[in-house]
Amino acid sequence: SSSWSCQHPIPICQRCAGVGKMSIKSALVARGTFVICEYDASSGSDDLNEISRKVLGKIPRTGTIRSYVYAGYTFNYLLDKDLMFLCIAAVAAGSELVFQFLEELRHEFDRLARGSSADRNAQMTRMLRNLIAQYNDDTSTTKVRKVEQELEDVTEVMKDNLGKVIERGERIESLLDKTAQLKSESISFRAGAKKYHDTLWWSDQRGRLLLGLCLLVVLVVASWYVWSSWHPPSQAVASAV
Repeated sequence: SSSWSCQHPIPICQRCAGVGKMSIKSALVARGTFVICEYDASSGSDDLNEISRKVLGKIPRTGTIRSYVYAGYTFNYLLDKDLMFLCIAAVAAGSELVFQFLEELRHEFDRLARGSSADRNAQMTRMLRNLIAQYNDDTSTTKVRKVEQELEDVTEVMKDNLGKVIERGERIESLLDKTAQLKSESISFRAGAKKYHDTLWWSDQRGRLLLGLCLLVVLVVASWYVWSSWHPPSQAVASAV
């Protein structure tokens, strides 16, 4: 097998894309040799999915984009880390068309892979079917679709960034609310602690005052008793004389 690309000059190459109604025959997405999704749009007797699976294990994991000719078709693939995006196309389809198809296939696959739908495999199969139909029905609008995809990518990035900004703003607002609440609770705690401390201080002082008063009374009574014993009344002294 050898690398293949269209040999016509660019003005004539537009004729290549129009030869044959079905330019993209089939496509699949695989991780290693495990096929994640595949679709065969051809109406011939060849089982292109089976052929793709056989070729899948023989393709070297070198380079990023390659094209090979095998069994009368072009096998075009795009590598992205451990993922391989492979499409079988007619020889007359042109390399520009098939590689634009692979780029759009990678974009659509990434978009669906980020989702959390339960029927993701069915969605990917429908995506492959629709994408192949688009390229086979109107090959002259691939560049327009590529620009539209880039605009959609920018829009998605902007939406994601806006969502993060809004989420960050909500978190900051929530943090400010919690800070204000903690500040209010701290003030209330301080006021309560001061009131409790004052109550304990006055209770302690009242006990001390009562104790001091009792000691004073005892001291006065004792002093009066001692003084009375040492100073008898004058009437008792006169009677004794």
